[in-house]
Amino acid sequence: MARRRQFLATTAAALSGLTALGSGPAAAASVPYVSTRDHFDDDGSLASGHTARGYDTSGDVPGVDAGCAADLTVFVHGWDKDGDDPEAAALDKIATADAELDAAGYGGTVVGYTWDNDKGGGLDYGWGESQDIAQANGRKLAQFAVDLKTTCPDATLRFASHSLGAQVVFSALRTLDGRSDWTDPSHEVATVHPFGAATDNEVPGEEEGRATYEAIRDRTGHVHNYYNQADDVLQWVYNAIEFDQALGETGLEDGDTPPANYTDHDVEGQVGDDHSNYLNTIADDIVDDM
Repeated sequence: MARRRQFLATTAAALSGLTALGSGPAAAASVPYVSTRDHFDDDGSLASGHTARGYDTSGDVPGVDAGCAADLTVFVHGWDKDGDDPEAAALDKIATADAELDAAGYGGTVVGYTWDNDKGGGLDYGWGESQDIAQANGRKLAQFAVDLKTTCPDATLRFASHSLGAQVVFSALRTLDGRSDWTDPSHEVATVHPFGAATDNEVPGEEEGRATYEAIRDRTGHVHNYYNQADDVLQWVYNAIEFDQALGETGLEDGDTPPANYTDHDVEGQVGDDHSNYLNTIADDIVDDM
């Protein structure tokens, strides 16, 4: 038992890196964000006073609080069980995403999406609850997408995510695929960019991830997944906790069939073994793929 606890403690310390993005150039101004902070309790259930689709904003989000943006990318961060102020850390990472994408030539608007990435506890340090909350956030992110496209039908909408944020994004795509108010031809997520994705590697495949496969095929222009077999967190920690391999480590599982509009990109050469190093090294690739 003692050795198991030591292993889980080591695992949790490494898993805390699932949200880290490293340091980048400081954003010139605060980045607008959608927030679902404190919408969930420690057990992963919806908190009293909040709804399955509800969300808050920083008060300056295009299409909701302000005028439309022609091209808008929603960036979703990952897990954080290691910091004193996970919300502040998440907003810093959103600012890094904005600065790195801008430096790489992205001319659109970045909006952050911050969520309860620090809930739960127990032997897995809240990993199970965090996954439940990430999945539940899909309905909230989907509602934001519907609201945005209702107000700004000509806006180009994109999703980008790091690590566990991929589960928020893929859940949102599945939700949109089942909504009757997301059927207009303009209602499309133009591009999706998960990197270091902490979700199972069969999720986008036709064989075992049919719901996600169909959502990608029918509701997105293209999904670009950036994977790295040297990732120092995913290559052993995710495997140990989930008894599976992560999409961000291997790309789509060998033998599975992807949608025609899904592409895996091997970025090991740029990123190296550091799970926190993606935006600092592949922002150019992301912008080129938009």
